[in-house]
Amino acid sequence: MYVFKGISGYITILALMILEGIGFPIPSEVIMPLVGYFSKLGYLDIVVGVLIGTIGSIMGSIVDYYLALKLGPKFVRKFGRYVMFDEEKERLLNIWFQKYGVVAVFGFRFVPEFRALISFPAGLAGMNLAKFLIFTFLGHLIWDSSLAYAGFVLYQQVDYVITLAEKFSEVILIVFIIVVATYILYRLKFTSRS
Repeated sequence: MYVFKGISGYITILALMILEGIGFPIPSEVIMPLVGYFSKLGYLDIVVGVLIGTIGSIMGSIVDYYLALKLGPKFVRKFGRYVMFDEEKERLLNIWFQKYGVVAVFGFRFVPEFRALISFPAGLAGMNLAKFLIFTFLGHLIWDSSLAYAGFVLYQQVDYVITLAEKFSEVILIVFIIVVATYILYRLKFTSRS
């Protein structure tokens, strides 16, 4: 857990939030409260941590935006399944995007699972990059700040969970490996059918 300490902590936050912004199953709902928690311990500065987390999320979002913009719908349909972006999600997001545009880019930053996916329809629709960046930044900044603040304020609860996790770390690791292996097998089976 002490990877969230000093310069290496900020680098870890940036890397994890880039992956989260791209759409990998790395929840900001875990990362950013830890930023608040470790800032409470004095290992990080909460403002710097939030800004770095937000920059990471934006970098990941830009990757998705440009993939969709440059490679188009065919590519997104072919490879989107690897980040759980299927045709039904594409259809729903496109309907929302056509109807709400900028509001959708901002608003979906607060909806788990769809947070990263909204970058795809923005890119597919060729949304103005400046608008995309402004509303993506605002959405990520509010979301990341709220989560980090919760980790800061709820320090004792986070500390309790971390203490439990350390006590049962081997069991948690085994369960985690089983869950990840099951997920990978399920996705491989699901994608081989399509």
